[in-house]
Amino acid sequence: MLLIILALVSLVVIYSDIRHRKISNITVVFTGVLTAIIALTGPGERIQLLLPIIIVAVGMALMMLNILGAGDTKLLAAYSLGINPELFPGVLLVITLVGATIAIAMLITNRAKARERGVPYGPAITIGGCLGVVLSNLGQ
Repeated sequence: MLLIILALVSLVVIYSDIRHRKISNITVVFTGVLTAIIALTGPGERIQLLLPIIIVAVGMALMMLNILGAGDTKLLAAYSLGINPELFPGVLLVITLVGATIAIAMLITNRAKARERGVPYGPAITIGGCLGVVLSNLGQ
């Protein structure tokens, strides 16, 4: 049931980022609380804290370089609360591949708009994050 709620919240994130290029703090907090509860009630019954701290630190540096948005950083940190660290490199690969696909599609369809508004990375983070949370809770 919690995974279904997480999927629904994730759809809100995707819509908001594509439509407005903004990810609500309330949605990010809700995502973090859900992933934490999922992690604490899952087979491992543990929550990851080091990974989100590292993500926020690296994300702040990338924000300063205008490479990643603040909402994207917070969203990835929220999902990482429920992702097994061993699976995280694969999650980053999925995020990169989905994000690259979105960027290429945007450049092909409307290059000027893609440069003006930027590429919404929320959908890629959401897909990779949800996948990571689900795989982390399948069993051990």
